[in-house]
Amino acid sequence: MRKSIKNIYTYTFIYSFLLLNPIWVIYLLRIGYSLYYVTILDVIFYLTIVLVSLPLGRVTDRIGKKKALMISSVTTGIGIILFGIFTSFLGITLSYILWGIGVAINSSALESLTYDYSKSHNLKYLEIYGAVNFLASLSVAVASIVGGFIGQFFGLKVVIIITGIIVIISTVNTLKIKEKVTANKAASGGIGYWKFIKERRVFSLLVIRIALILDINMMIIFKQPYYEEMGIGTAIIGIIFFIDVLLRGISSLYTQKLSFIAKDRFNSMLFFTSAIFFTIFIPGIMENYLAIFFLILNSVIFGFYSNILSEEVNVLIPTEIRATVLSVIFLISSLITAIAEPLLGYLATVKGVMYTLLIFSFAFLIMSSLAIFLYIQRKDSDGSFKLRPV
Repeated sequence: MRKSIKNIYTYTFIYSFLLLNPIWVIYLLRIGYSLYYVTILDVIFYLTIVLVSLPLGRVTDRIGKKKALMISSVTTGIGIILFGIFTSFLGITLSYILWGIGVAINSSALESLTYDYSKSHNLKYLEIYGAVNFLASLSVAVASIVGGFIGQFFGLKVVIIITGIIVIISTVNTLKIKEKVTANKAASGGIGYWKFIKERRVFSLLVIRIALILDINMMIIFKQPYYEEMGIGTAIIGIIFFIDVLLRGISSLYTQKLSFIAKDRFNSMLFFTSAIFFTIFIPGIMENYLAIFFLILNSVIFGFYSNILSEEVNVLIPTEIRATVLSVIFLISSLITAIAEPLLGYLATVKGVMYTLLIFSFAFLIMSSLAIFLYIQRKDSDGSFKLRPV
């Protein structure tokens, strides 16, 4: 295996070793923030991504994905450390802004770098990207169980600060990644990214990816209090998160081998979005151990189907503007998350997390139905599909 891909894999594992994964919401609740204020802080995080995603995506296309990942690691790590140090609203706000900038850079840079590398070395993208996501999930899974136990015995603040230090350490691996240099047409205005986004096929795929990202964002924030409402301790929550994220990683790892399931793009879109709806809806009507199964299944489906959509989108986008176009996905999904989270957070505070998941399941259904409708509009009278402007 070539050295660069090993370094990409190692970087992914270290950057994703988020010990705080199963405890950060619980930490905020314990230092005096209600679930509503937790979501307000998350709004700041996602609004930061909204404001910086597009400009930083363009910067990434200019300076290169390797340098972008290095900046991402440092910024994310510092943000997380400050999150563990400050307890005031303003202090945590500052930490969230830095954290959001780091995540915004990483989100488009890593996917773009992985696609460019796989294509320049004649490798199967779903296989490489599946491995990247598997390692990210494996890292989070291991970190979740370790973080859960550290939090229970040494305190949640310790977990957060150690997480930030580990993320900064991932910078070392970015120095070893070799990136193929390409002529940057985007910088000179040779390629307009909006031209590609406006194509109906691309636009429908962007909408469905945004729906999936919104789903995973909501699950990240509401799973922890959902499990705590059930009376589950942090150590056990860590184990549940370990299983959850590990299975998501395994489904991602085997995307290439199981990609035949999604060969019929329209029917697979219909099937997987419907399945995700039920994995949110069922925990919204029953709060028991069966609900835990469906919440884990939600992650498994995301691990597989998000990779399928990633390849569909990336194959349509030129290298020179790939990070920019991908940043649009994170921009819009973050904007929608910033709008939805405080509303759902308030609802969770007043009505409970279970009822909130029920409401969110229908919000997801509406968004995924919109994507399916846009996809259907690509059909010509002869049944074939063509790209058309929105």
